[in-house]
Amino acid sequence: MSNGELVRAFMYPHRSQNEFLDLNKKALKKLGYDVRETNLDFVKFLISSPKKAIVILNWVEDRVYGRSYKRVVQYFLKMIALVIFSKIFAKKTVWVKHNFKPHNSAGSMKRFKFICGLYSFLKIRPVALEEYYSTPALIHPLYKNDKTILKNLGLNKKYDNDVIFFGGIKPYKNLDLVLQDWPLSLSLKIVGKCSDASYINKLNSIIIERRLNVTWDNRFVSRCELDDLLNVSKFVLLPHAEGTMISSGSFYHAIGEGCNILTNDSIFGREKSKRHSFVHVMDIKSLSNDILEGIFVSRDKVLEEVVSCYGEEKVVSAWELILASS
Repeated sequence: MSNGELVRAFMYPHRSQNEFLDLNKKALKKLGYDVRETNLDFVKFLISSPKKAIVILNWVEDRVYGRSYKRVVQYFLKMIALVIFSKIFAKKTVWVKHNFKPHNSAGSMKRFKFICGLYSFLKIRPVALEEYYSTPALIHPLYKNDKTILKNLGLNKKYDNDVIFFGGIKPYKNLDLVLQDWPLSLSLKIVGKCSDASYINKLNSIIIERRLNVTWDNRFVSRCELDDLLNVSKFVLLPHAEGTMISSGSFYHAIGEGCNILTNDSIFGREKSKRHSFVHVMDIKSLSNDILEGIFVSRDKVLEEVVSCYGEEKVVSAWELILASS
């Protein structure tokens, strides 16, 4: 930055359930940005110093769901004000679009579409984490630094699980459809919290009625515990419904631990399978132990490829390109 002065970058939200935002803050700091949160000081600074800061908005169109009616209305109006205020006073506003549609919507997408339309009206183009959606695109960071990932090369791993599914369990991830077709001969370990009682009953009913070789640990697991689990697992199942998420944090978490990916026939799955030999578009009914053994790519090869494609410098370079573009 000129004269050694740091340019302020305000990021919304300032925190998330995983490390995604923190990892991107680190990348921005490497480029010389002073990353702050969008609080009252954010409002004061932009009003007193217009066009002197950038604003980065994540999940704005998604966060107007999953709350009480009163809170939804408040959030909806707050998000509208945030987008308009950022456009008027910021030097640049970056809209990071994560999903095709909101995960917590009960069916209606009116608020989601309204905010996306507002961005469009204000000529703020979406920036995604995948090149198939936007060019240029950001790169989803890995959940460990390059040095830590590469330390795992050459280690002889004992695999306890052939296939696992992890993360918060919601209908859009299609786990019920997977279980309806899951081969009786294959084991599957599910680790993740489901807060929907009716969906819990649905999944358990399928497992019991089909007598599947499935274990489900229905709880939230810590980052450390999850890393240990991924380290002893060959494949991670990623069956998200088409037209839901643009990118997947679970994908990047899994490959950063050297896992192969089994994905459904979605645009995300197809694009990743074209690029990586360790990503396999699956036909659930045809899976078998022999097929899994035949398609498995070694952990070392996965880790080497992952760092070369999604390592720390790649993330920084992607941000540099986005922030330099008009």
